[in-house]
Amino acid sequence: MLSRKRDFLVWLVLVAFTSALFSSCTTPEPPQPKVLRPAASYRNAVYVGGVTVAAVPFDPNRDVYADPNAPHPRKPDFNWFQAGVCPTRLIFDSDADIAYVVNPLQITCTDAAGVTYKPYDPKEAGDAVVASAAFAAYARGALTGAILGAALGAGLGAAVGGIGGGGRSAAAGAAIGATFGGVEGLMVGTTGSRSQMESRVRRVLHAKTLRTQTLGREMFCDGLVYFPAVNITSIRVVLAEAGGPGVLDLNLPVVLPPQITKPAAKKPEEKRPPEGGQAQPQ
Repeated sequence: MLSRKRDFLVWLVLVAFTSALFSSCTTPEPPQPKVLRPAASYRNAVYVGGVTVAAVPFDPNRDVYADPNAPHPRKPDFNWFQAGVCPTRLIFDSDADIAYVVNPLQITCTDAAGVTYKPYDPKEAGDAVVASAAFAAYARGALTGAILGAALGAGLGAAVGGIGGGGRSAAAGAAIGATFGGVEGLMVGTTGSRSQMESRVRRVLHAKTLRTQTLGREMFCDGLVYFPAVNITSIRVVLAEAGGPGVLDLNLPVVLPPQITKPAAKKPEEKRPPEGGQAQPQ
């Protein structure tokens, strides 16, 4: 009995040592180049009073951070729209002599029915996502053995995991290293994995949100706002003069990319009765 316990402890130490050695030998991926494109290079950008603003709403077929001219941008692996949130990247350029304050609280969207919405703050957006059926289904699939990388660290284009082929070959409980830019991996196959996934979503939503900041001449800024998943047709941005009474009012037309949604359940076909007869009960 004592020998078995000793062998088991030796085995545990060996597994821990091998895991640590594997982690230490893993070479981190170099950061991806951050290509800077002016706001005017994006579709439907608006220029008013020396300020150009562009909006890039979530697209299930391309990363919101992708080069607008890239013919084959990376496709997201998680549908945020199905999770109840439409992350929208706003990009600002200025050649105005007046400095303006970019304030997310002064940004709204309007849908096709004419209803206006305020964006969620990062906490509300995180609550909406992790409570959604889309996230629950994705988490169930990931926790059954898919290797979870740090796709969230690459931007919201590739979301919560499922990258590059690892599949069920990963050992349960193995720490999977970051794939992009130094974001930590997740513990796959452990009871804490779901909560860690939720935590990562919340951290990234908070980190990438558009901040309140001053936009001066020749300055650039961008960030994400989290609108509800509705059919957005326009976005309104109100910029206040820094230290002045004036405001700049910009209205951006939006053509929302086709969103992948679950097909509606088909209704059973009603059988027509023969002429002169009555319908037969199903």
